Amino acid sequence: MRTWFWTLLLLVAAVGVAVGLRYHSGNVALLLPPYRVELSASLAALILVVLFVVLYGALRAIAWTLQLPVRVRRWRERRALAQQQELLERGWINLLEGRYAKAESDMSRVAGQTDVPSRRVLSSLSAARAAHAMQEFERRDALIAQAREAAGNDASLTPAVTIVEAEMLLDQQRPEEALALLSQLHENGPRHLHTLRLTLRAHRDLGHWGEVLKLARNLSKRNALHPVAGSRMIALAAAELLRSANDPGARRAIWKDLKDDERVLPEVALAGAAVFEADGDELRTRTILENALDAQLTPELLRAYARCSPDQIQPRLEKAEGWLRESPNDPDLLQALGTLCLCGRLWGPAQRYLERSLGERDDPRTHALLASLYDRTDRAAEAVRHWRLATEGMIGVPVLKADDAVLFGPTSASPQFESEEAVAPDRAAGL
Repeated sequence: MRTWFWTLLLLVAAVGVAVGLRYHSGNVALLLPPYRVELSASLAALILVVLFVVLYGALRAIAWTLQLPVRVRRWRERRALAQQQELLERGWINLLEGRYAKAESDMSRVAGQTDVPSRRVLSSLSAARAAHAMQEFERRDALIAQAREAAGNDASLTPAVTIVEAEMLLDQQRPEEALALLSQLHENGPRHLHTLRLTLRAHRDLGHWGEVLKLARNLSKRNALHPVAGSRMIALAAAELLRSANDPGARRAIWKDLKDDERVLPEVALAGAAVFEADGDELRTRTILENALDAQLTPELLRAYARCSPDQIQPRLEKAEGWLRESPNDPDLLQALGTLCLCGRLWGPAQRYLERSLGERDDPRTHALLASLYDRTDRAAEAVRHWRLATEGMIGVPVLKADDAVLFGPTSASPQFESEEAVAPDRAAGL
């Protein structure tokens, strides 16, 4: 830009001189005693211009020569930066492609060549990731230490070192050390979403379910977790808290703290039902399961709902029949209804529900329930056939085509079968 400016200024000056000489022609006398030189004005102007150009060129040449070392140094720096940039790009491509040895080599070269702290931190951490992927943990730790040294006390660089180190420690199943690093990071700065996710992971691996529940709620509220992953994490934490509670008061306090949408999560509902059932609160148990089933009919919830004491069978049957009107072809619901009827000694309805369930899905558990029903109603041949089908489905034992290959006695006399009087209703439900 400056060159163009001076060129334009020189052209304007030349035009001005030419116009001036056109209207002011004459001679120029130079007195150099004892000499006297007379020149025309035009020639004098031309000589001055030439002298100016020569002098300017000489001065520029001298200046360029004096600046030559600086220019060479800058050129070398630019070439080194270009080479480092090329190595960084190539190293990252190798890292993403899984060529960890080449990635580590390229990144280590950059770290050894550059004097820029940020670039040295970036290359050292990238090389550490590559070494970690190859399970070269000693080299990884040395590279992390190198990155930490390069970062120094720079607040814009130290968090990156801490986060990367914590991630790799978590991958190595060292959550305590990772949590210690992340705790320092939280104390010294804001709690970013990624660090919160890593902290959640560390607490989960350590079984700190109270912290897991708190962090999972926070991250789900801020859309920092996928809805499915957030629900699973909340369900896992809440269920483990309920199971680990030592006394009924603590369990009730935990349940009270849960939100309505958390209580109907299948895993939470199952854990809550189990702990309240252990406390002898059957009404609360039934309510928990029914609320969860109103939200979602899952096989686990239905099997739990079908296990109950005799006095709970009738109200649960009525509730389950209401669900059946909305989902008439659900094999798990039909199986649960059959189980409830079997526990209540309602042989006819039990058979119809279980056969309808088999019509929707061939399931070993349903065969076992039907076998138990037929055994209780003295239909030995059918009981044996369904026991065989259940066994085949569960452990892959082939069903013999010839029933007379093995002699069978009365099922009531076999130690594998119990009489109707000896089997409790709730035991039948657990088949």
